[in-house]
Amino acid sequence: MEFKKTAANILALVNVAIFAVIFSMDPSVSTYTLIGWGAKSNFSIADLELFRLVTPMFLHVTFYHLLFNTFALYIIGNQIEALLGKKKFLFLYFGSGILATMGSFITNNYVSAGASGGIFGLLGAHIFLFLYNKETYRRFFGNDFLFLIAINIFYGFVNPNIDNAGHLFGLLGGILISFLIGRKIPSFKINQKLIGTLGILLLTLAFGLRIADYRNSEDYYYSKTLYLITRQSYEEAYDTISRGMETNPQSKALQDLFNAFEVN
Repeated sequence: MEFKKTAANILALVNVAIFAVIFSMDPSVSTYTLIGWGAKSNFSIADLELFRLVTPMFLHVTFYHLLFNTFALYIIGNQIEALLGKKKFLFLYFGSGILATMGSFITNNYVSAGASGGIFGLLGAHIFLFLYNKETYRRFFGNDFLFLIAINIFYGFVNPNIDNAGHLFGLLGGILISFLIGRKIPSFKINQKLIGTLGILLLTLAFGLRIADYRNSEDYYYSKTLYLITRQSYEEAYDTISRGMETNPQSKALQDLFNAFEVN
């Protein structure tokens, strides 16, 4: 069978290759290993490591995580790429992934990784296609993808190990970006490009405000200190926890970590 050099297929291969390298170095694929490779970690993003808005899309936690996302990217990615073309597909995929990471950063403090934010953006494009022409959409796709979206959102709510915020913001990002790059929806009485632009700007503003707020939070200092300890950067870890104590003097978690640090 001939390998088609589509952007979706190449992205899937890159994801597999990166997982293979990480697994060969650390078969447990630990949280701190993933952070080192560019996973979404809030303290790193708050330190303006903004490349982490993209790099989580190339990282996966388990083999099954990789398998599911690779299969989804192969099926849905090639489908959307055939409809939009390579450039618009890449803009949609990476744009949705970035917005997914931003949304996850705004709403939770979890370390996360995976291509699912971008993949949900592709599903967001399916919603756009449905809105554009419901009859034509159903003739080509039925209701399968709409059902798939609903099932995945529900599963994200009942499974605590899934960064559902990333999924939801990826889906929203896919819709907003489709408003920008897609044709005008005939039934829409409002300017869809304006909606897409304002939605993305509002999310970006919320992201910037969250960075400013999170930089003074207990979680920022606690998570960063623990990570620096695993990297054996003890002097920087001590400086970080000391600043954390000054900023959050009532924090028991920081006090306990500070005491443990001094004992050792």
